[in-house]
Amino acid sequence: MATSDKLMSEQNMGKTVRLSDAETEAIRQKAIEINKLLIKQGQQPLRDSELVHKILEKSVPYVQLNTKGEVVIETE
Repeated sequence: MATSDKLMSEQNMGKTVRLSDAETEAIRQKAIEINKLLIKQGQQPLRDSELVHKILEKSVPYVQLNTKGEVVIETE
């Protein structure tokens, strides 16, 4: 396998992130809420994992560290 092919393969490999029970339940509840709206719009529902990917994709660029050393999401 060429070096560039190997790098591409490694980039596409899934990673595991451990979530607490509360985080898992929060994602599940948000997925239910979002999927009801998607279905009303005639669209396909998302799996919980797909929703997590979309949340990360949209929010990571806005993650900042505030003056208190807390991680926050700044949309402004």
